[in-house]
Order: sequence, then C-alpha cells, then structure tokens
Amino acid sequence: MQNTSINQKPGVVQTSLGFSVSYQNRLLYSKYNPSKSIIQTVNSLQILSGTIVLCFSPLLCYGLKELYEKLPENCILFLCENDMELYDFTIENLKNSILFDFDKKVIKFVPQEELSNLPDTVYDLASSGLYKRTVRIDFSAGTQFHTDFYNQLYDACCESIMTFWKNRITLTKFGRRYSKDLFQNLKILGETTPLVSYFNTVEKPILVFGAGESLDIFLEENSHFDFSDYFILCADTAMQPLLARKIVPDGVFIEESQQIITKAFIGIPQDVHVFAGLSAISTISRITDKKNISFFATQYADAIFFEKLRQNDFFPPVNAPFGSVGITAVYYALKFRKDENTKVFVCGLDFSFSVGKTHAKQTVAHDQRLIDTTKLVPVQNYKAAFGFGAEKIKGKDNKTFITTPSLKTYAKIFDSRFERIKNLFDAGRCGIPLGITKENPVFKNSKNSAMNSENEKERETEQHSRLIKIIKNRFSDSYSDKQCVEIEKYLSNERSVLQKLKKLLTSGTKLSEEELKQKITEIACCREYLFLHFADGTQFVYSQSFLNRIRTEIDFFLKILD
Repeated sequence: MQNTSINQKPGVVQTSLGFSVSYQNRLLYSKYNPSKSIIQTVNSLQILSGTIVLCFSPLLCYGLKELYEKLPENCILFLCENDMELYDFTIENLKNSILFDFDKKVIKFVPQEELSNLPDTVYDLASSGLYKRTVRIDFSAGTQFHTDFYNQLYDACCESIMTFWKNRITLTKFGRRYSKDLFQNLKILGETTPLVSYFNTVEKPILVFGAGESLDIFLEENSHFDFSDYFILCADTAMQPLLARKIVPDGVFIEESQQIITKAFIGIPQDVHVFAGLSAISTISRITDKKNISFFATQYADAIFFEKLRQNDFFPPVNAPFGSVGITAVYYALKFRKDENTKVFVCGLDFSFSVGKTHAKQTVAHDQRLIDTTKLVPVQNYKAAFGFGAEKIKGKDNKTFITTPSLKTYAKIFDSRFERIKNLFDAGRCGIPLGITKENPVFKNSKNSAMNSENEKERETEQHSRLIKIIKNRFSDSYSDKQCVEIEKYLSNERSVLQKLKKLLTSGTKLSEEELKQKITEIACCREYLFLHFADGTQFVYSQSFLNRIRTEIDFFLKILD
C-alpha cells in the first residue's frame, strides 16, 4: 500500500507512478501520475529564440530536463519560489540533482530575497538585444499559495522587457535626432538659466496642466476666476488652450524633438519661462530668449556617453524617461515648490480620451483636426478610439473613456512615482484615476472683481514684479565662467576624438590589426550616440558593416559639434 499521508510541511509522497509533494494538507502534484501534466505542458510549448522562461515553483523539477533539451539559442530559465518552506525544500532537492550538470548560464535558481529584483534583471538581459519575450510556466501547484505575487512578478517582467523594446523602437526612430539636439542644446547651455535656480523657490500653490479633456472642463468651470494666486506650469501642448483664455502660464515644459511642436509656441509671451529637455528640439532657442530657457536632461538611453556627460559640473538635473511631458512637469513642480506644504494641483493628465476627442480645444492636435476636416473626414477622431490596442475604461466620473497601452503605462508611472507625495492633488474631472487625492484649487478673486481699479493696480504691480524677476534672472542666475569653459572643453574634446576615430577608419595606419581594433573599440563603444539608432545598435559590434555606418555618422556629428 502506498504512503499517501499529507504533511503540513513539504514532504515527498510516493504514488504509483512517481513522487508527489505534500504541503499544508495539499498535494502539489497529481497523486496518480505526478510528472505527466507538466511534461505535457512543456512538450506542447513552442519556445522561440530569445525567450526568458520564468519557471514558478519548480519543486521536484519535473519537466525541466525536457524543457532544457528543447531550448533554442539565446534562452534562459529562471527558477522562482516565493514560499520559504517550499524554497528550502527545492534547494535541498536540487543539491544532488542532475540539473547541476546543466549550463548554469541557462538555468538559474533565483534566491528568494532577489525575486523582487527579477524585473530589473530581465530589463538588463533585454538590453543585450538577445532577449525579446518572457514565458511563464507553473511547474507545480505551489504557485497557488502566492497567486497574486506570481501574477505581479510575471506582469512586471513582461513590462520590463516590453519597456526596453518600446524604447529601442523609439531610439531607432528618433535616437539620432535626440543626440543631435543634445549637442546643439549643449552649445547654448551656458547662455541659459540653470534649472536648479528654481528649486525650492515657489511659495504659491502650483497648478500643472496637461492637454487632456479635463483641461477644457476645468477652464470652463473656472472661467470667471482670476488665476494670479497660482504658479502655473503646463505641458507644451496645453499652452495654447491657456493663452486662448488669457491665462499666461509661468512656465511651459517641452521634451518633443519633432518640428510640429513649435506650433504650440506661436505667440508665446516673453514672460513665460521655457523648461526644455536637453534632447528636445534645438530650435526652441529661436522662439524665446536663451535666458528665458532652463534645461533638464531626460536620460533617453542607458549609455556610457550619457553617464560620463552627466558627471560634469555643468550638466543640468537628470530625470528618468517618463514618456509623458505632463509627468515631467509634475516631477519638477514638486522640486520647484518651497517645501512639501506647498500644494500642487494636477489637471489635464487624463491618459485617456472620449470617443472622437483626443485632446483639449485649441491644442495643436485639435486645431490640425479642424484644418483637415472635409466631407469625408469628420472633425471627430474616431480612428484613435478603435485603433490597435485601444480599450474602454471607467473614468473618475464613472463615464466610459478610451485608453491605449502607452497611455496606461504613463498612468502606471504616475501612480508609482507620486501616490505617496504630500499635498499633491488631482483636480481633473475625468480620465484614468491618478492614485492621488482628488481636490480642487480654491480661487480667491473673480475676474469681474479683478477689473476694479484697486485689483487692476495690484495685477499690474504683480506683472511688473514678475518681469523684474525675469530680468534679474537674466543677470544673476547663470552658469559660471568656469562651467561655460567646461562646456566648450567637452565639445572641443568630442570633436577631436571623432576626428581621430575618422582617421582610424579611413586613413592608412602603422597599427597592427589587433591594435587598430583595440583603438577603434575604445573610442566608439563608449560613444553610443554614433550607433544607438541603428536597428542592431544595442551594443558596439566590430564588423565592417557596423564600422561603415559609424563612419557616416561621424561626419554628421562633426557638423553638429563645429
């Protein structure tokens, strides 16, 4: 008679066709044929090259040998166990297992304390360019003790690898432009106002506006109020709707590198300060005075050249690539406020839209839609609501809105970054819930009362003070002579190094082939801006095809640096 007793702690239980595991009054494999189910699952899988396989709760590791033997190239297996008792049991079971004869680079058992870091590990693996997808396999019923944990871990790993490849696609399309604008903006950096001069200076409550539909609702509901008691920041696309309602923001944020965004700056008042990403479109310096610009740096690539560049004393504050300029505006608004007691209100960051309406009125997208409208093309943009990946969600007002995978990602970033921030409030009436407290700003004065002589005089005085502050900024808040020299020295050194690399790639040399390879690799591999926009540009490759393309890029960047 077989031993089928069930234990509270993990233990091996013999069945007629092998061994099962008992734990907390449950059998974690079938009591009839323990290995059959998982081996069938493994045999039915089609694992593609470049797959990261998450093996949850492996226990006796049934099916792992079969999985290992069918793996194509560039695959890796992570064995994961979150339950401490089952973790210890699995470790004990693996000590004398044949699995230790397998390639340790292919099969890795993740220590329990490192499971939370697995999404970061997956991202790092993806950055090699070899891994493109994740697959989950539940090897036993042990996953049922921590269902939510395993679901969240898998989702986080999928998100990590998708984030990398979405960023890669973006870099392939725009990476060259980002780097071009970075160097062009560096050339004028010393003439601009340092962003840090705004840190911890704003005592007024702050309003941050995005260009979502809730901006229209907010402005219409508060059209009779005077906004002068608030420090107003906005995303680039939200500025025109504000100006159309005679609301002049104190600052506008821009990260966009495409020329179309310049339409959002038409008629920009000289007292609106521009907070620009260092890789944003460089022609922004033609729209307003250079002293009226402050740069921040979005880390658009995990690159050696960027890490070295940011170590310089002149380099502006660096932020992660949030994907949404509205999130960037909120991030820096929190740095601008005097302290955490200063309230910050957010509106227009909806990360969703109504069917037919993607942006607030008077935005560039809305105006362009009006221009393009014909008998066959309606003013409503229905295509966006029924595009690939679009889905319905319930908004803050319980109405149906449309979102997309990218917009949902931005909402998650906002939630994870700001959910516990003190005195940060959501003033939007619609869109995806932001995970922060809902509260509307309080306005003291109406526009009608502001029209009397006394209030008008106060307004003129305030505007005068505002202009005086801007003028003072132009003379007092500036980069030091030493920093300006450092900027020029950096740019000059890059020119010299690129000219040296060009010579190595084109001219005759007395270096041996191995010495030449070493010199070229030493210079090129840490200057990813030369190749990060290549389709295969995840890392430097010493091949003739790769070097030929780099040679072309050298001339392009030398023109930028001259």
